[in-house]
Amino acid sequence: MTMIIPMKKLTTCIMTLSIATLAISALMGCASGTPVGGFIYSDVQGPVNATGAMRGNLHGEACAASYLSLIALGDASISAAAKAGGVNQISHVDHTWTNILGLYAQYCTHVWGSKGGPSPSPMKVPSPSAPVPAPAQPPAAPTTL
Repeated sequence: MTMIIPMKKLTTCIMTLSIATLAISALMGCASGTPVGGFIYSDVQGPVNATGAMRGNLHGEACAASYLSLIALGDASISAAAKAGGVNQISHVDHTWTNILGLYAQYCTHVWGSKGGPSPSPMKVPSPSAPVPAPAQPPAAPTTL
């Protein structure tokens, strides 16, 4: 027995599956910024970087958030987190990531360190020096015939 599906019903079915696939892809792809993410809920912590400095007692945090995967706001930079915690000498940097169904997502940078000394001034690039003149050639010996 052969079953024939009307063209209108087949088109409706394909459109419904396409829309569902796009919606799921948008929720999973647009609000994921971590290698491990849950479709329904994520709450993940991980390392970013470490230095050779001793772990300090100061902590700074800076966050950015996404709403409905449409609008993203905030400054989650390392410099913003260091400034928020008064950290001049960074010992290590971590991040946290929270995602709820792609409707709300938050990414935070955490900086640990100490007050240290004043923050170092930017490195200056030396300007090119004037060219050194070539050594003078000794006079040529007279030739005799």
